[in-house]
Amino acid sequence: FHGTHPRNVLAIAEKGFDDSKRAGQAFGSGEYFAKDPSVSVGYSKGGCFMFVCQLCLGHESSTEANLDGDHIWVPDCSYYVISRPQQALPVYIVEFESGTRPYDGVESQEHLKAELAEPVLGLGASRDTRFIDLCLDGSNDKIPAFPAAWWNGDLAPFSGELYYDEENPHGSGRFSGLAAGKVVVVRRGGGKFSAKAEEARRAGAAALLLVVGAPLVAMAGAATADGSFATAMVDEAAGARLAALPPGMRIASASRRGPQREVPANRACAMSAASTDALWLGYLHGHFADQQLEGDVRRFLWRHAARVGRPEVRIVRGKFTQVKVRLSVELMREEVQALNTKPFVECGVERRVTVDDAHGSSGQKRPRVIAGYCRGRNLRYVDPCWCQHGPLPTAGAAYIMEDLPLHSAKGDEIVSAFMRSAPFHNGRPCVLGVRSIENPKLQWQHEAYRRYLTEKNGAAPRQVELYHGTNVKILDGVYRHGLFPPSDVDASEDCPVSGGKGLRTSLCDNSCKFCTRRHAWDRCHMFGLGIYLGDLAQKSHCYVSGLGADRIHRMVVCSVLFGDALQLEGHLASGEAMHDVFSLRALGPDVLPKMVTSVGAEGGRTRVDQKDILFVKGLGGCCRPGLSVFNSEYISFHPYQCLPLYEIAYEVQ
Repeated sequence: FHGTHPRNVLAIAEKGFDDSKRAGQAFGSGEYFAKDPSVSVGYSKGGCFMFVCQLCLGHESSTEANLDGDHIWVPDCSYYVISRPQQALPVYIVEFESGTRPYDGVESQEHLKAELAEPVLGLGASRDTRFIDLCLDGSNDKIPAFPAAWWNGDLAPFSGELYYDEENPHGSGRFSGLAAGKVVVVRRGGGKFSAKAEEARRAGAAALLLVVGAPLVAMAGAATADGSFATAMVDEAAGARLAALPPGMRIASASRRGPQREVPANRACAMSAASTDALWLGYLHGHFADQQLEGDVRRFLWRHAARVGRPEVRIVRGKFTQVKVRLSVELMREEVQALNTKPFVECGVERRVTVDDAHGSSGQKRPRVIAGYCRGRNLRYVDPCWCQHGPLPTAGAAYIMEDLPLHSAKGDEIVSAFMRSAPFHNGRPCVLGVRSIENPKLQWQHEAYRRYLTEKNGAAPRQVELYHGTNVKILDGVYRHGLFPPSDVDASEDCPVSGGKGLRTSLCDNSCKFCTRRHAWDRCHMFGLGIYLGDLAQKSHCYVSGLGADRIHRMVVCSVLFGDALQLEGHLASGEAMHDVFSLRALGPDVLPKMVTSVGAEGGRTRVDQKDILFVKGLGGCCRPGLSVFNSEYISFHPYQCLPLYEIAYEVQ
C-alpha cells in the first residue's frame, strides 16, 4: 500500500512514481510502501485514496543508501523501501473512509473523485493493437479509432470520402442518399450504436465513425444485419476535426497497429484414420474477427461438405489463427482430403487452407500447439491428439532451490499470507522454511505464455501468486517441467513413471502402454481436468498428500498469469457435470448453461471458449457440498500459465 497527498494521486496514476519527489527517507533512499494499509492512511494527508502496487523486490540492499541492491526491508514497521520508481507499478486505487482529520481542500478532493471517475486514455501515445489508425488525405496525422466488436477486420471500407450531416448529427434519423459509398460521421446520443450502424448500412454507406468521449472502450450492442459493417469509435477531438472538414475530404488509408503476420504455407493433409468427428483448419489471418472467420468456415463446409449439418466451430488464436470443428456426423478420410482442394473464401478473398483430422495422426507434427503445449498429448478419450509430440520444451531442465530467510521482505510476506487462513481443517500449521525455485527453462516458457496472452488480449495479463497443493512425491517433476493438467486415464500401478505414488491420474502422455484405463468421476476434478489453485493456503492444504515419515507438508506458491478470466458463480447440475472438461476451449456457447446453474455474473463479453482461466467464486454459506465451493478457486488448463516460485515446508500441530 502507498499513501500520498491527494494532489499526487493523478500524477502517480498517469506517470508512475517520481524519485525527485521523495521526502523524509527515514529508513533509506527509495519509494515507501507498507504491508498494513492503516500505515498508509497516515501518509494520505487526510485524503481518501491510496494505491495498491505491485513491487519487483529484486535483491535486498545491505545499507540505507540502497545502492547495492533493489530494496530495503524494515521488519519493525513492515515497510518496503524500493530503490527505483520502475520497480513499483500502481495497480489499484482504493477509496476509503477514516477517522483522521479530513483534507482541507474539500473541493479539490471532490474534483479528484470526478477525475478518477472519468479516466483518460492517452491516445496519442497509446499503441493498443486493438486500435486502427485513419490517415486523412494530404496529412501525415493519424486519427486513432476503436473498431466495434462486430467488425469483420476488413480495413478497405474505412478509406473513402467523409460525410457529416449537420442536420442529422447523431444519426438518429434516416441518412440521405448522399451517404452512399461514404464514411459517415455521427455523434453519440439519440439512439443505440448498433441501430445507427444499421441505418448507415441501409443507406449504402461504406463505414460509420461514432464520436464519443474518452476513453474509447468496447461498445456493447448486437451486430448489424450482415454481421460485418465497418464501424468504429473516435474521440471528441478527432470527431470535431472530422466534422469541420470541407465536403469532399477523404480518409486516404486505414492501418492496423498490430504486427501483420503472413500465415504459414499450407501443408499436406496427414490424416491416417478412416474417419473423424473433428476437423482442424489452418492457418487463417488473425486480424479478422472471430465472427467473420466462423462464418467463412461454415460457408466453406456448407458448400463442400453439406452433410455435416451445423457443426460446432471454434476459432483458436495463438501465434497463428486456426479453427477446430466438432462434427455431429463423421467424415471419411477421402472427404477430408478432398476439402484441401476446394476454394476457401476468407473475408471475400479466395484461397486454399489445410483441412486435417483434429485428432492428429501418428508421425504427424503436432498441429494443436498453443504457447508451446498441446493439450491432447496426455488425453486418450475426451479429445486426444495422436501426433508425434516429441520432447517437452523443458526436456533436460534443471532447477535450483535456495532457502529464503523468513525475516526477509519476501519471506515475511509469504509466511504472513500463508498463516492468514490458519488454522487448517486438521490443526494449526507451523512454517519450517521457505525455498525459492529457479528453473530458467520453465521461466522462459512462462514468459512466452505471457507474450501469448498479451498478443491475444491486447493487454498484458495480470499476474498473481496462488497456492497449489499436490502429492509431494511428484514435486521434483513439477519443479523441473511445471504443473500439467491431469490426464483422462488412471495411473497404472505397473507404470514405472506413474505407479507407486498414490495418484488418481497418470503422469504419462497417451503413448503409455500401462496407463490406458479411462479415468472416471470419483468426487474429483469438480470443475474439469485442470490445475487447481487457491488464494487461501487453508484450501490448498486439503490437496497436499503423499507425506513421508517425517510428516512434513510441502505447498507450492505459483506465479499465475490471469489473462481474460471466466468467472463461474453457481452450482453444478450434478457432481460430475464438468469432470471431463479438459480445456475452456471445449466449452461452446450453449454448453456451460447445461452444466451450471448460475447465481451470479459470469463476467466479460468475450466468448467462453476464448477465456484463459476459470475462476470459481466461493459461495460461502450458500454453497452446496459437491456442487459448489465455499472458498474460491482457480483452474488453469495450460502448464506454462503457472510457474512454481516458492516451496513452503510446514508441519501441522
